[in-house]
Amino acid sequence: MVTSHSEDHRNPCSKKNENTAVIVNDVNSTSLRQALNYCLNILRIREESEIYRNTTELIRKKAPLTVIKTYGNWITAMIIIADCIRRVKNDNNDGCHVFSQSQLYDFLALATKVMEREGIWTGQVNNIIQKLMRDIMENYDNFDDTLKSDYPTIIVDIISILHIGTDTKGVKVSSISIDKYYQSRKLQATTVRGTTTSTTVASDLHKGRIMLSSDLSEGLVESLLQITERRRTDLEESLARLSSPDLKRISELYQNYSRLQRYSKMITEGSGQEFRKEIQRELGRRLEPRQLRRAAESVRRLRTYIENILDNKFTPDASHGINHVKHNLEYGYQLIDLIERRRQKTR
Repeated sequence: MVTSHSEDHRNPCSKKNENTAVIVNDVNSTSLRQALNYCLNILRIREESEIYRNTTELIRKKAPLTVIKTYGNWITAMIIIADCIRRVKNDNNDGCHVFSQSQLYDFLALATKVMEREGIWTGQVNNIIQKLMRDIMENYDNFDDTLKSDYPTIIVDIISILHIGTDTKGVKVSSISIDKYYQSRKLQATTVRGTTTSTTVASDLHKGRIMLSSDLSEGLVESLLQITERRRTDLEESLARLSSPDLKRISELYQNYSRLQRYSKMITEGSGQEFRKEIQRELGRRLEPRQLRRAAESVRRLRTYIENILDNKFTPDASHGINHVKHNLEYGYQLIDLIERRRQKTR
């Protein structure tokens, strides 16, 4: 169990603390407003601060009901605070808001309360939380401002994984992969300097893995925004987590997006013969009927393919080491030269 510094040293004469202290005793029955007020108080975020105003405005305008149903009021409060911190960072070009070391420690302590109250504080949970705690206490001074600003979001994602098996974007992470996930998120934060431009996500993050031109990366993000209807920040974070091969395939599909749109219209509005003739004309060769069916199915399921790639939902089959749905969709794209065929391994 992690105890926050602020909870250890609260002023007993403070009426505000006196009113909010009872919340800790029953996290699960706490309202979202109560949870937010309690956490903001413990984190020493003043009412006149931009973060406080943003959290209040977010609750007043639009309560995130789907998030509440998934994570509960307590974790939702932590998500809102972390998101508002990043919003302050992104809105100010002259710097970013960061928590002090003690605030970051307190944020971790607050986030873990849901684990304590639901009785799921296992040995593995304790080891992971202790690792984060040591990292904050021993390495905080070595964190750059980008990582300090992103760290609350990383904490909430780790707690969400421990709690329900997915991060706050819905990405599934197995228990044995949490440390790898944690390290990759830290690397992502220290590598990406600002998430407001798609060029950063597409080039800086993937330095040493895959390089995309500025024009290509900007067009890729804009097209994916239309296809997936996601928020830009969510999309860029998903792109940042992609492996080099997956990013390459999505980039190739983007470069052939006009063809995909044309094929999709032929398939949905035409007779099938039009699609067959167009493919034969463009490729200069004939495809077997089963190959055409496979290609048409891949075109129809473009959004499904992209969404599952971005959300890391193509889990490999234990016996074969591949995901058959992903394999079949990519085979369809390869048949009509929308993505590059995999090179055969030589023996």
